[in-house]
Amino acid sequence: MKEFDCADVVPGCGASFRAPTSGELIAHGRLHALHTHGKAEPDMPAVDVAVRAAIRDVG
Repeated sequence: MKEFDCADVVPGCGASFRAPTSGELIAHGRLHALHTHGKAEPDMPAVDVAVRAAIRDVG
């Protein structure tokens, strides 16, 4: 299982996501960035890089 805490990228954000694969977490991160943080489609490559760097393995 993999985990991503948005606060690792956006200090103060309380969102946390878990999924079996990094690809699924990146998809969650994209949606979260669009809907919660007002990011736009042109920002997604940078979002992908930031999320991928913050993913960690959990139990």
